[in-house]
Amino acid sequence: MLELKKGEEDALKVETFKVGPLATNCYLLTDKKTNKMAIIDPGGISSKLDEKLTQGGKCEYIILTHGHFDHIRKVNRYQNLTGAKVVANEDEINLIKDSDLNLSKDFCSRPIEEFKVDLALKNNDSIYLGDIEIKMLSTPGHTAGSACFMTSGLIFSGDTLMKSSIGRTDFKTGNSKDMIESVKKLAMLKGQYIIYPGHGEFTDLFSEKQNNPYFNLR
Repeated sequence: MLELKKGEEDALKVETFKVGPLATNCYLLTDKKTNKMAIIDPGGISSKLDEKLTQGGKCEYIILTHGHFDHIRKVNRYQNLTGAKVVANEDEINLIKDSDLNLSKDFCSRPIEEFKVDLALKNNDSIYLGDIEIKMLSTPGHTAGSACFMTSGLIFSGDTLMKSSIGRTDFKTGNSKDMIESVKKLAMLKGQYIIYPGHGEFTDLFSEKQNNPYFNLR
């Protein structure tokens, strides 16, 4: 079983909620020292997540790994509920706003309620959850503005990297060459990381370097 290093485990709590029609992994991060929180990819409603958000902590951020409907469908709801700032890659803003590009036009029975991206980050920009730094790594491929969010020993990879696989590149703004370059970025990271993907089981970077066929493409 994968475990965080001592200190990291003490500092940050990660909880997973399966949400929406595509069983998107929505994450709740809590800085144990300050009880400040961040939600990652609220693509649907979770009553258990709602309960956690009413237990006294302050939700500071709603972080988006990319703008497809199954990752952003309930951003407006959770922003109104918590007052949190929405964080995304600056290169994903157009897709987030466009119902054709974010696939909601084809897959949702009603339009996604509009929301504002408060913090449009550039590659390697950081936000802070209490004293915990969360850095954005731009990883285009699944979409033009896909991103991974990294903190000590953890990567929230969205639909860029999954266990033994990668995200699709055949949607609008996707690009297979960009995806391979993004995977190379991840392969070059030093040290061990637990990978929390947008769908499916969590994994770790060492296992992906060993077993993921896309890590060996040139």
